[in-house]
Amino acid sequence: MKAIIKSGRKPGVECVEIPRPAPKADEVLIEVKATAICGTDIHYWKWNDSAEAFANQYNVQFPFVLGHECAGIVTEIGAEVEGIAVGDHVAFETHIYCGRCYQCRTGNAHNCQNLAIYGTSCDGCFAEYATAPASVCFKLPDTVSFEEGALYEPGGVAMHAVQRADLRPGDTVLVFGCGAIGQMVTQIMLASGAGRVIAVDIDDYKVGMAREYGAIGVNSAKEDLGEVVKRYTAERGGVDVIVEVTGAPSVYETLFDYLRPEGHVVTVAHPGKPIPINVTRSINTKGATLRGVFGRRIWDTWYAFSGLVENKKIDLSKVITHRFPLSMCTEAFEQTGKGAGKILFIPELDK
Repeated sequence: MKAIIKSGRKPGVECVEIPRPAPKADEVLIEVKATAICGTDIHYWKWNDSAEAFANQYNVQFPFVLGHECAGIVTEIGAEVEGIAVGDHVAFETHIYCGRCYQCRTGNAHNCQNLAIYGTSCDGCFAEYATAPASVCFKLPDTVSFEEGALYEPGGVAMHAVQRADLRPGDTVLVFGCGAIGQMVTQIMLASGAGRVIAVDIDDYKVGMAREYGAIGVNSAKEDLGEVVKRYTAERGGVDVIVEVTGAPSVYETLFDYLRPEGHVVTVAHPGKPIPINVTRSINTKGATLRGVFGRRIWDTWYAFSGLVENKKIDLSKVITHRFPLSMCTEAFEQTGKGAGKILFIPELDK
């Protein structure tokens, strides 16, 4: 079968022929119908500091199959699998949890103390077929397409960010980053009662996409973000909620300046280096609440997000802008820097 692999600690990826995997006793095999490029995959393609740090933390062994956002049809199950059947439509949770540690036993399996990462600690899903533990399978509703299902994993990150934001009806929200997760944060915030969302990026293409969802789109390379924030929030002294989805260290230089006293900041993207923050000025005397997000709460985030998708409260099809066969992996990764929303690999396009 065709698969996209990372062969070593260097830039680039390859599409190669490898044997179709067989599921272990506790695993399922799926025929991959749609799989999406994530920011982590882009770091691996570029092989930058973020890739090096993530690979070291989660025990990468080369070569490995890239990819962790996918949806497909179960074609085979292991002998010990229960609750999943051949023919089921599923998406995969990326955080492979042990189920035994303190974090897992107290409702925080997404931050398992023995965590493995799908598509990093083991082979992923940029392939015609993929295996995964049955414990990380989420059954997709019949009304949800495979392309939408492939976005459940990143959409769950966006959902988790909104859950951690303590959003109140009518709040003004500032979202840094109009990539796929930022776009989904924007949609979910508006669907959850935000009065307005100010969506910021330095890419006109992505800012334009945010405006299509009803956000106030700002290209901070061309516009004065401070003036825009002041225009809408002068009375309260800043926005109520900030969600950071860029991972750009420079954003943190002014991020807290846009937050009102007693506001909330949720950080999603992972900067590639330590970030200096003036704790006295930006957090303590401002009374700010700062929360991080890593993955999705298992499984309440998934069900909450699925409810929005099933009931058409958010539109994932608008997030998807490009589709490629696996064999055009280089072109697909290059497109990430040329203006794009979510980019999918559709294995069937190679047939």
